[in-house]
Amino acid sequence: MASWDRLEPRIDPDAKVYEGAQIGFGSIVWGLARIHPGAILGQQVSVGEMTYIGRDAKIGDRTRIGAMCYIVDHAKIGEDVFIGPRVCFTNDRHPKVNNPSFKREDPIVEDDVSIGANATILPGVRLGRGCTVGAGAVVTKDVPAYETWAGSPAQRLPRLVEHDEVPCLQGL
Repeated sequence: MASWDRLEPRIDPDAKVYEGAQIGFGSIVWGLARIHPGAILGQQVSVGEMTYIGRDAKIGDRTRIGAMCYIVDHAKIGEDVFIGPRVCFTNDRHPKVNNPSFKREDPIVEDDVSIGANATILPGVRLGRGCTVGAGAVVTKDVPAYETWAGSPAQRLPRLVEHDEVPCLQGL
């Protein structure tokens, strides 16, 4: 059995990894994906077909990114994150061509987050550790750790059980 931390990254011949991007051991980049300069992907990351990863984006170990995702420049995505197909991250609250007052607001995704297909994450949003974002959600504000949000605009869904009712989650 191979050790993941020593396997060279596999990059589909139809993918483009620009000079200055770093791809960790055991990672795979599928066809027509684009990974721009300064992007850093950890170990065992999977990047789906036709996904765009912008300049200086940081992707943590063991993260899975589905097909046709858009990850903006300077995005920070933690470890063990699942990003479903067609998820879109944004960093411009007032998009306008050649906007002289453009202020970049980077999205941040903490560890162990799951994001459903076709979700849109708006500028400056932080997704807290272990949270879940439902498919098709439009996330307009920070999602606290271990909560589930869905809808447009996304709202908190009630928990089926509280953390204190599950021994391994007590104190979270």
